[in-house]
Amino acid sequence: MEDDKFYNQLVERYAENKATEEELEVFAYLLKQGKLDEALASYMKKQAEASNEDLNHIKKIFLWPRIAVAASIILAISVTGYLLLNHSNSNKTIAHTQEKQFKNDIPAPQVDKAILTLANGSTILLDSAYNGALAKEGDVIILKRADGRIDYKDKNSAPSEQIKYNTLTVLKGSKPFQLQFADGSQVWLNVASSITYPTAFVGKERKVKITGEAYFEIAHDAAKPFIVSKGTTSVQVLGTHFNVNAYDDEPNMKITLLEGSVEVKSQKSEVKIKPGEQAVVGLDGQLGINKDADLEEAIAWKNGRFEFSNADLATVMRQISRWYDVEVVYRGKTEYHFGGQIARSSSLVDILKILEISGVRFTIEGKKVTVLP
Repeated sequence: MEDDKFYNQLVERYAENKATEEELEVFAYLLKQGKLDEALASYMKKQAEASNEDLNHIKKIFLWPRIAVAASIILAISVTGYLLLNHSNSNKTIAHTQEKQFKNDIPAPQVDKAILTLANGSTILLDSAYNGALAKEGDVIILKRADGRIDYKDKNSAPSEQIKYNTLTVLKGSKPFQLQFADGSQVWLNVASSITYPTAFVGKERKVKITGEAYFEIAHDAAKPFIVSKGTTSVQVLGTHFNVNAYDDEPNMKITLLEGSVEVKSQKSEVKIKPGEQAVVGLDGQLGINKDADLEEAIAWKNGRFEFSNADLATVMRQISRWYDVEVVYRGKTEYHFGGQIARSSSLVDILKILEISGVRFTIEGKKVTVLP
């Protein structure tokens, strides 16, 4: 059918960043109507076959916009009208529009902008530090591996009772950072996050403090529970895999369990969660459980993706602000929701172009992103 041919061509032009400004609006309209589902599925299947990969591992992933208030956006021209457009009007490319909107682009982070603060207060800039031994804290040697990971190696089988604390801080505009504790436990620290921890775990607990977001894989030790704390909330485990999202600018703290068992305590209550569940701690300390948590969404950042499930624009832009180290300013009310995935390796302009399919508009000037209704 002629319509099917048009839908397939439109999807292909969109996916390959060749769509004109008018075609983008047609794409948004047809996507909202559900008329592109087959064309999208067909395109994704072709991409998977071409790269000999499973559909779940396609690198070219779409971000689906969903409009929270449908009446807030009215597309002025019908699909039929677009099909009859004079193609000479379609020669104006997105690049011409970007020239006015986007005065510059910002690439995805390429380096680890992380700072290690030692017990004596001295600091090490890890992106410029050489591989090998960085420092020695008591009997513990701090190593930087070739892959950038920081390891703590305790050379004493009976560690000293003197506790020394280090802090690892990952800045905005950085790649996530991996750290291995002296007990073999590992943590991945997201952008704009920090963790404070002892160089070696002494006593009956293994306790760390975080800000921001971190993913943990804890070495099992029945005699020493591992405790992650943020303010008055703590997460206690023996050996497990879990993610903690505890940014100060997020409305809730979220603890998502992938493997093992976790006990979450706030100043008001405590809960135990099972794999596949998520504990949600409100600003008032109230605890709730999401029994059907989206595990892929929770750790998408660790796997190199943005992933949203009916997330409002403010939530999306907070992640973008941290990842690209930009200021976000709003000019008016913006009631949009989004769902889907996109690679975090994309440049800022590429991300915003996809978000604009919903009808929202952006400008970039320097490190400032303005959101237009």
